[in-house]
Amino acid sequence: MRPDPRLPALHEAQERAEAAQIVAAGLADAAGLATADWGGGVWSVRCAALPRHGSGNQVTGLTADRLGDLPALLAWFDAVGTSARLRWPADTLDDAVGATLARHGFTVHEVEAWLSAPIDALAPRAVDHDVRLVTDAVLADAYRSAFLEGWGVTAPLARRVATAALATWPGPASWHRYVAFVDGVPAGAALLSTFDDVAYLADASTVPAYRGRGLQGALIAQRVQAAREAGARTVFVGTAYGDGSWANQRRAGLEEQMVTVAFTRPARGTEG
Repeated sequence: MRPDPRLPALHEAQERAEAAQIVAAGLADAAGLATADWGGGVWSVRCAALPRHGSGNQVTGLTADRLGDLPALLAWFDAVGTSARLRWPADTLDDAVGATLARHGFTVHEVEAWLSAPIDALAPRAVDHDVRLVTDAVLADAYRSAFLEGWGVTAPLARRVATAALATWPGPASWHRYVAFVDGVPAGAALLSTFDDVAYLADASTVPAYRGRGLQGALIAQRVQAAREAGARTVFVGTAYGDGSWANQRRAGLEEQMVTVAFTRPARGTEG
């Protein structure tokens, strides 16, 4: 399958929307949230309250001819004590780029797979769990519970910021959130974000006690069905290469389009 050049830009649009939700909630200062446009498609975001959230502390759009900007970019992250993350397409990652990133303190965090499929190529699948679209404040609370516990967000401020970013009700009209229940208990959560004719399967999580029961497979099936009904022509997702989410997406019929390498660099004066 030929890579769709829109996908990285749509992923970035999702991340910008999440940052905008934090700002709208009035939590930007408390969260240490800031964004910066460095020109030429290079954009960065930092969020000290969510140090483990890679999308909350990262640079996007960096290319080989802009590596000279790294000192200024890293100083921007160091100013508030956050780590920095960036992803690089595997097919353009050469020795020179790798050496430059290493010299600035970056190490490989994970290899990411970007998968997609035409909606017509995905066979409809039965949703074999209790999966519900969030349509009111009660279901929004259930979604929030599963989302925060699934991602292991425990610190009070981090919970407020993560809730603002992804679990505020009602949220953007293009976001469709689903919660999976087991015996009436919120056990899994996932987001479907739509961009015209493209649907993005984003931010899935499962409460640890309920993992291994097929909840994510059901959430994928439900979101693909919803994307089809919304008129989407393409579905895509990004995940760590080879992990459980990757396996679930492959089983659902999505195919790899591209691979990126995620690099992280701790802020100066911090540990790991």
